[in-house]
Amino acid sequence: MSNDEARATFFRSHRNAERIYAQGTLVVRGKIPAMVRKELMAAVKAGMIGRIAKDGLKPEVFFDPRHTGLARELQANEAVYSVNCIAKVVA
Repeated sequence: MSNDEARATFFRSHRNAERIYAQGTLVVRGKIPAMVRKELMAAVKAGMIGRIAKDGLKPEVFFDPRHTGLARELQANEAVYSVNCIAKVVA
């Protein structure tokens, strides 16, 4: 079985991971259902998608391994947006 066939077989049973692979990234700003998280974490363990953990105001990001740079950029942009929103409320 080739790598592409293995990936296709995996994604047939992991629809949420397939969606991230097709979209490129998923920025998690709030909570996601436990079953979805479990499926995504299984895909991360299998190496089909990647994950950048939440860090302070930076949100959690799931991403297609081909889009690592975009995922890091999105996470940083979300953190800047959060800081700007907090600054507007405090000011």
